[in-house]
Amino acid sequence: MSDYKSKSELVFEREVIDYLTQIGGVKQWEYANKIKTTEQLWLNFKNILEQNNRARIDGRLSDTEFGQVKKVITAIDSPYHAGQFLYGVNGVSEIEVDLDNGKHVFLTVFDQAQVAGGNTVYQVVNQIERPKVVDGKRSRRFDVTMLINGLPIIQIELKKALHTTTESLNQMEQYIAEKQYSGIFSTLQILIAMTPHDIRYMANTKLESFNRAFAFNWQNEDDAKPVRSWKTFADKVLSIPMAHDLATRYMVLDGTKTKESIKVMRPYQVYATKRVLDKVRKFDFNYDDGKLGYIWHTTGSGKTITSFKTAWLASRLSNVDKVVFLVDRIALTNQTSDAYQAYDPVAGFEGKTGVVSDTANISDLHRKLTKKSDKNIVVTSIQKMSRYVSRDSFKKLNENILFIVDEAHRSTGDGTENEGMLESIRKAIPNSAWVGYTGTPKFPETRQIFGDILHAYTIKEAIADKNVLGFNVEFKETIAPPEDPTEEDIDDNIKDSVYDTSSEHVELVVKDIFQNWKERSNDGKYNALFTVHVGGNKASTPRAMEYFDKFAEINATKPEEERLKVAVSFSATTSNNSHQLKTNENLHKAIKSYNKLFGTAWDMTTVKQYTEDLARRLNKSADDRNYLDLVIVVDQLLTGFDAPEMNTLYVDRTLKAGNLIQAYSRTNRMHNLQEKPWGNVVNYRWPVQNELEMNKAFYVYSNRESAYEKIDLELGELKEGNQEAGILSKAFSEVQSEMQAVVKKLGQLTDDFVQLPPSEKAQDELFEQLKEYNRLLSQLKQYTEDDDKNPVSAYGDTEGFFNRIGITEEQEVILTTVIAGELKERRAKHEDIDISQVNLAMVHIHDVTINYDYLIDLIAQMADQVHDDKMDDAQKTFEDIHIEIAKSDNDIEKSKMRNFVDKIFTKDFTFDSYPAPTDVEMMNQAMDKSQKETNIQLFTNFVRKWGLDNSTKPRDIENLIKKHRVGQEDMDKQNELTTIMNDARFDYKEIAVAEVAALSWVKYRIEFRKAFYDLADEIKKGE
Repeated sequence: MSDYKSKSELVFEREVIDYLTQIGGVKQWEYANKIKTTEQLWLNFKNILEQNNRARIDGRLSDTEFGQVKKVITAIDSPYHAGQFLYGVNGVSEIEVDLDNGKHVFLTVFDQAQVAGGNTVYQVVNQIERPKVVDGKRSRRFDVTMLINGLPIIQIELKKALHTTTESLNQMEQYIAEKQYSGIFSTLQILIAMTPHDIRYMANTKLESFNRAFAFNWQNEDDAKPVRSWKTFADKVLSIPMAHDLATRYMVLDGTKTKESIKVMRPYQVYATKRVLDKVRKFDFNYDDGKLGYIWHTTGSGKTITSFKTAWLASRLSNVDKVVFLVDRIALTNQTSDAYQAYDPVAGFEGKTGVVSDTANISDLHRKLTKKSDKNIVVTSIQKMSRYVSRDSFKKLNENILFIVDEAHRSTGDGTENEGMLESIRKAIPNSAWVGYTGTPKFPETRQIFGDILHAYTIKEAIADKNVLGFNVEFKETIAPPEDPTEEDIDDNIKDSVYDTSSEHVELVVKDIFQNWKERSNDGKYNALFTVHVGGNKASTPRAMEYFDKFAEINATKPEEERLKVAVSFSATTSNNSHQLKTNENLHKAIKSYNKLFGTAWDMTTVKQYTEDLARRLNKSADDRNYLDLVIVVDQLLTGFDAPEMNTLYVDRTLKAGNLIQAYSRTNRMHNLQEKPWGNVVNYRWPVQNELEMNKAFYVYSNRESAYEKIDLELGELKEGNQEAGILSKAFSEVQSEMQAVVKKLGQLTDDFVQLPPSEKAQDELFEQLKEYNRLLSQLKQYTEDDDKNPVSAYGDTEGFFNRIGITEEQEVILTTVIAGELKERRAKHEDIDISQVNLAMVHIHDVTINYDYLIDLIAQMADQVHDDKMDDAQKTFEDIHIEIAKSDNDIEKSKMRNFVDKIFTKDFTFDSYPAPTDVEMMNQAMDKSQKETNIQLFTNFVRKWGLDNSTKPRDIENLIKKHRVGQEDMDKQNELTTIMNDARFDYKEIAVAEVAALSWVKYRIEFRKAFYDLADEIKKGE
C-alpha cells in the first residue's frame, strides 16, 4: 500500500487509463485525451455514428438531423429505459431520423453481434466537465468514463489508498441526486468505485433504489475469493470483450411493474452462465447422452437470474430450437414465468410481447414445443411435461430442446413419483440436453442424473459476500427426551416420539415463543414461520392445529397490543384416507379464524386463494398492509418462498441435510443489516442430535468438495468450522465482549459520553466505532439467553442489559442522539451532502422518543430563566433541551425546534407575556410566529443584498417560495424568477451590497439563481 500513499488521485487516474489502453500488452481502450466537456462528448458520438452509418447517410449529419438523435438519448429517464434502448430490437439499437433530403433512415447505435469487432469503437475519457443540472448545486468533474460507440457505458470514480470505496459510492449517489447522469450520460449502465486495493461495481440505478449493499467485488473463478488488485480487476472485468459483455450480455433488465431496474450479474452468476453456454455450444443433440451437468448455487443467491440469462443466451445459439424451463411444483410456474417475462428485454419495448411464454394446459404445451415461433423460451411444470410425454398420442419431437431444471435436487427416482418424472421425460425426448440448478444437491444422486458439477457457489461463500445472512440457532429443552436414542428414533420420517404427543411440550413451545417474541422479531419488525411434523407416518395437521389452538388460547389472555396474528396453512385432502375428514375440518376452522382476523371471505372452495393471500401477508406484500406475525405449516413454504422481512423459523421436527438448508434459508434473505443481522432458528426437539444434524448439513453444503467426496468430522470440528465461516453466530459471551470493547473506545473518544471529539481524524474513528456499535447491539438484542442458558433481554431486563455492555441509560441516550446527531451534521457539511445521505442510523437499546410534554416544560422554564436574566440556570436547561430534541429521528423537526430554542436563549425571540406558556398548542403557535419572523427577516435581507428594493417586495418572494419543494427546480416554470432578476437589472449596481454590485449581469444572474434556491431550501427545511 505504501506505493500509493504519496500519489495524488490524478496520478492514480492516469495510471488506470494507461493500463486500460494496453491490458495484457494488447491494444484495448483508446484514450481520447482531448475530450473534456459534454459538448465534445456529443461531437465524438456524432462522428462515430456517422462513420458506422456511411451506407445510410451522405457525409455528415446536419445539426437538425443530429438534434433528432440527441433528443432520443436525452429523453432516456432511467437506467432501465437506457438498457432497453441499448438492447434495441434483437440486439440492434437504432434511432429513427428524418434526413434533410427527405429520406427516412434508421441509424445503428449499438449492435451486440459486433462485440469486440465490426464497427464497435472503445474509448476511455477522463475529467469530463459537467455543468450543474440542479440549481444551487455545483458543477462536477467525472474521473474516468468508458465509452462504447461514443456513449458513456461505465463510470469509474477513483480514490487514493487509505480511502474507501464507500466514498466513491457516496460521490456517485450524489451525482444521481443532482441528475448528473442525464443527457449523454443517461446511457450509463455500470458504476465502479475503485481504490488501489478495493474495487466494487454495481448497476446504475434511480436515487430511491441506490443501495451500497448491491456494490460487489469481483471474484476468482476457482475459489470465489474477492479480487483486491485494481489491475487484476481490469484484466478480468474491464478488458475487451468482457467489459462490453458485462454491460450487455450479463445485464438483466428487470421490468417488474413499478420496480423497473437493471441488474448486473455477480461474478459467480457470470462464471456459471459461461460454463453452461460452453457445454451447450459443443453438445451434439443427435448422439450425446444429454447430461450437461448441474449448477450448485446456494439458496437465495439469485438462481432465477442466472437460469434466465442462461435460457436467454442459449435460445440464441444456432444449435438450440427451444429452451424449456422446468419448475418442480405447479404453484411455482406462474412465479417463475412472471420473473422470466419481467427479465425479457424485448417485452414491452416498442409494443413487443417478448419471447418467454408459459403453458395453460398440455395442448398449449404441445403447440409451443412443435410450432415455429419467436417465443422460444417455455416455462412449464415437470408434472405437466410428464403428463404430456405420457399421452398415447405423443410423437417424437424433432426440435433440439435444452431443458433447464429448477430445484434439481428433487429430480430423482424411477418416474412413478413426482421426483422421478424427469427420467420419464428424458426417455421420451432423447434428443434433448439437460442442465440442473439447485441450492442443495443430493450427493451423489444429482450428479448421476445431470452429470458433473459445472459451477459451485456455496452458502459459506454467499455469507462471506453478504448475499445472504448467517444464522443464530437455538436448541431448546422442553420435556426430557428418551435416553440414548437411535438414529431411527430421532427421524420423524420413520418413527414417532414423545414430542409428537406431549401436550406439555406444546405448552412450553408456545410459552417460549411468546416470552421471547420481542427479542427474536426485533420488537415486531419481522415475522416468523413455524414448521411442525410428527413421525410414524401419521398425519401432522392435527398437531399443527393443536399449536394453533394453543396460540389462540394464550392470545385470549393478553391485551390486544401483545397478541400475535397467527395462521395455519396446509392442503385440503381428497385422498379418502382415514385422515381426510379431520384434516379438512381443521382447515375449514383455520380459514374461518383467518377471515375473522383479516376481514376476508375464503372457504373450502377457495383454498388456493386463501394460501396465496396468507403467503402475501407473511412476505408483507399484501395490498392492505395487514400482515401476519406467525404462520404454522407442515411442509408448505419451506422451499422457494422468499420473504426478506421474515427472520425466524421455529422447528418442531427433525430436519436433515438439504431439507434443513432449504428450511433454514427462508430466514436469511438480506434486508436491513442493522435490524436483521441474521436468520433466527429455534429447535424444540432432540437438542443434542439436531445440533449435530445442523452442523453436518452446514458443513457439507459449505464445501465444494462435498460434490466429490464424503465428509466425516466430529461435532466440535463441524461447529468450529461453521462459526469461522460465519454460517453460525458467535456465542453470546463473544459478542458481549466485543461490544464492551467498543463501548470503552466510544467513551474514550467522547470524553466519557459528553461531547464530539474536536479533530477530524477522531471524528472519523468515532463514525466507524458507532457503526460497529450498531452492528453488535442489533445482534445482542436478538439473543434470548447467555452461554449458561440464563435469560437475556433488552426489553424485559433493560438495566441488566446496560450493565452487561458497560454503559448507563443516560450515556446511551446522549451517545446515540446528541453526539451521533452532531457527528452526522459535521459529516454532511464536510462532504457537502444532505444530512439524510449520511449513512448512520443508530440502534437503541430501547426506543428513544421525545417526551413532548417534558420538552415544552423545559422550553418554558428556560424562557422564564432568560427573561429573569438567570443565564447560568438557562444554560443548564438549554443543554437538557438539546438532549431531548436529539431523540427525534426527524431531521427537519430537530432543526426547527433547535432554531426556536436558540432564538429564545439569545433573546431574539420573546413571548408576549411571562411566565412562558406550557400549553403545547400555545408553544407551537409561538414557534410558528418565530419562524415567520425569521422568514420575513430573511426575505428583507435578501431583497437588500441583491438590490431588489425598487422592484420586488419581500411578500412577492414569500409567495413564490410557498410552492417550492426542497431540491427541486420549480420556481421559474413561468419565468417568475427570471422576471425578478430582469426587473432588478438596471438597479442592482446602484443599491445592492458591494460584492453583488460588482458582479457582471451574466454573473449576477448565475449567482442570484443559486442564492434564491438556497434561501428557498433553507426556509422550506425550517417549516
